[in-house]
Amino acid sequence: MKLIDLDFKNEVKDDSSFKTLQKLKLPNKSIEEFKRFDLSQLYETPFNFNYSSDVSIEPFEYLKKDEFYYIFISNSQFLPLHSNINTSIIFQEEQKTKTVSNNALYHLSESFFKERNQISITQNLDKPLLIINLFKNQNSFVPTSLNISIEKNCNADIVELFISQNSDECFLNINRLFDVKENATLNYTKIEEFSQYDTTIFNCNSKVEKDSNLNIISLDSHAKKSLNLWDFFLGCDNITLTINGIVNIKDNQHSANIANITHDAKNISSQVHIQHILDDKSQALFDVKTTINENAKFAKVTQSSKTTLVSDDARINAQPRLQIYTDELEANHSATTGAINQEELYYLKSRGIPSHKAITMIIESFENKIIDKITNETVKHFIKEFKGKDNV
Repeated sequence: MKLIDLDFKNEVKDDSSFKTLQKLKLPNKSIEEFKRFDLSQLYETPFNFNYSSDVSIEPFEYLKKDEFYYIFISNSQFLPLHSNINTSIIFQEEQKTKTVSNNALYHLSESFFKERNQISITQNLDKPLLIINLFKNQNSFVPTSLNISIEKNCNADIVELFISQNSDECFLNINRLFDVKENATLNYTKIEEFSQYDTTIFNCNSKVEKDSNLNIISLDSHAKKSLNLWDFFLGCDNITLTINGIVNIKDNQHSANIANITHDAKNISSQVHIQHILDDKSQALFDVKTTINENAKFAKVTQSSKTTLVSDDARINAQPRLQIYTDELEANHSATTGAINQEELYYLKSRGIPSHKAITMIIESFENKIIDKITNETVKHFIKEFKGKDNV
């Protein structure tokens, strides 16, 4: 994938792309303050654009497992010598085409690329695909873009890891487009292991055809600021979309899940459920808007935010919203907030378990409820093993 060359004065050699970038309407400060997720500092930081794919793979050799096909990507560059795929998995660079999205940050990343990475799954996979994204930069803006295409009548389980070794302020703007063809199923799990210096924005766009299923598990942690922007226009009959997420943050970390989902055909089901676990002075935002148009009859819609405040200073701003233009549907939304269950905590402590370990066990039980929604046992075991590296 070829990036548009930039020097330190931010002069872009590709004039057409620079003009596109100038026209973008980025969220202003007043909007971000309302949402309690301020990105204004990003617009004022003089990031570098000089980075390479020279990241050592040696510390991550343990991720090369026989139970998976795997692909390594370093700072947006595909590393074929360290990858293992079969003929049903095609990785290629394709000419960039216009993408419909109301997300200005999605277009921000796209404006830096002449070509776009694409993974195409052409047949049912006999084992899951593991995509490992590695980042190692200093004071850099890193755009990355990947289309994941599941062909007609195919099923695929994909796990994507984002692992950062950044040692200074970095802005990672990550674009993912899920292209799920007719009667296909994509089970996609995203795991983040960013550094305390990272601000990350995950821009999700989609093309979902009739009779298809898109199931997403999102596991966020560690980044200074982490923003997921979910953008789905569901315009074909019999689509099922599910997003289940875990936000487990502490210190002064900020996290947000902002979704804009539109039902525009019959028999569409969408579900968004985020479990927040907030400690210290961390803050989270749940802002989910689902629009059910007049012709979207027999829709099923669920929005759910559940938050456990581990400290008195943590904060959640939950805004589930429904915009309904038809009477023939099932819809519900909820937002609940509470503290650690004292009875559960007392029960564990009464059996000799230290308080900090007991709290960790309760928090892990929340996480496992989300992870257990994964139907592929190989993927489920891998994720629990991978996350276990951070257990107390």
